[in-house]
Amino acid sequence: FGINLFGAGASEEAQKENARDAVREWQRRLRAEVRQVERNIRTIEREEDKIKKEIKAKAAQGADPKSIQMLAKSIVRSGKAKNRLYLARANMTAAATELQTQAATMRLSDAMRSSAEIMAQMNAVTNIPETHEAMASMRKEMMKAGLIEEMIDEGMEDLDGPDMEEEVEEEVDKVLEGLAVVLLHVG
Repeated sequence: FGINLFGAGASEEAQKENARDAVREWQRRLRAEVRQVERNIRTIEREEDKIKKEIKAKAAQGADPKSIQMLAKSIVRSGKAKNRLYLARANMTAAATELQTQAATMRLSDAMRSSAEIMAQMNAVTNIPETHEAMASMRKEMMKAGLIEEMIDEGMEDLDGPDMEEEVEEEVDKVLEGLAVVLLHVG
């Protein structure tokens, strides 16, 4: 409904919605134009095929070389036209991609703006001294957990005994020697 009785059309949300609608419409039009260009390319290719068949038929009949040359010129011209259409299609596709990128950038900036607003509100709500106290408490708990972890590691080392390191190294050496022997026999 294009009628705006209460001035809401000038609001930021209404402008964003209008911009989104415009981008969608532009993208729709570009896609339609790309499809039309592709149809034109296919039409030219079909005509080229017909002309090539006609050239072969005339050559087989021994027709006038001038008429065959005229047909060959039309193939060359259609090839150039087809290349121009490919270029136009590439430009339209690039424009559509650029539109999509710009729309995504606009959405991202809107999201960043609202995120910044939310963070500002959260900072205003959060009490800084309380946060510092909670962080100090967590730091103490983490230090306790670190000390407990060290004690558990030391206890595990005591359970394993001092010779455990040497036994592990001997076992690794045995495995590596076994691999070397297998590789020598395979090679």
